[in-house]
Amino acid sequence: MGIASPTCSPYSKNVAAWTEPAGFRRITPGIETLPAKFTLPRHRHLRAYATVVLAGRFEESGYVGRILASAGDVLIHPTLDCHANQMVSAGVKLIRLHWPDDDGVGGLYRVDEVDALTRAAEKDVRGATVLLTEALKKTASPTSGQRNDWPDLLASDLAHSSSLEIGAWAEANGLARETVSRGFAAAYGVAPKVFRAELRTRAAWLRVTRGSDCLSTIAADTGFADQAHMTRWIRYLTGAPPAVWRRESSFVNTEWRLAHKFVSYREGKAPAAP
Repeated sequence: MGIASPTCSPYSKNVAAWTEPAGFRRITPGIETLPAKFTLPRHRHLRAYATVVLAGRFEESGYVGRILASAGDVLIHPTLDCHANQMVSAGVKLIRLHWPDDDGVGGLYRVDEVDALTRAAEKDVRGATVLLTEALKKTASPTSGQRNDWPDLLASDLAHSSSLEIGAWAEANGLARETVSRGFAAAYGVAPKVFRAELRTRAAWLRVTRGSDCLSTIAADTGFADQAHMTRWIRYLTGAPPAVWRRESSFVNTEWRLAHKFVSYREGKAPAAP
């Protein structure tokens, strides 16, 4: 697969046209109105980006939880994010912008400067990024779009503790483990133990690409059985082993070149969950 044509939408059902060789999807910065009936299964983005909702509503489930986004909401998708999308209403209109990711943390916010952001994005997406950065610093406020059912509480707990035992969590919350596994998979599209493994792998990968700690230390600190176990998971999620990512010290500026160079391993069976 080569680079997708810029005339295509990243939300096209023709996934092959907008998927990098390593299985990552990409965005086109700017404004777009999405189809009324649209569902996009779980997918990954290598590069961080921001979504500003201008009109309509849609649901997203991913590493930052389940979100019902509406006009005025801003979703920050961090580096190596994974989520699924489903339209709730017709006429969903968005601004998508490449986003500087210093801490690897995403989130849901609300801003009042929607009209100004729209005008800026129509002229220059880089100017819109600067304006959004300023708006989030000055006026970002909480939003009611964050879901808070038990699957979302589990997702949040898994994000904060990679060593969390699913069975113990289920018992502590008065739920059967089988109920937790089925219910979480229905909400997030993946079993909780795989969700936990992916978060653990992402945490390890961020340290590999943004620091200088030895790989065995990173593996131990992030809860893997050993370095080989971490390597299998990083290769599975990103298409390349950690040693290759580590050699590319200028990752922030070369991530798209790397995505084209790596071969995907995600079509195969996932490694054993940590």
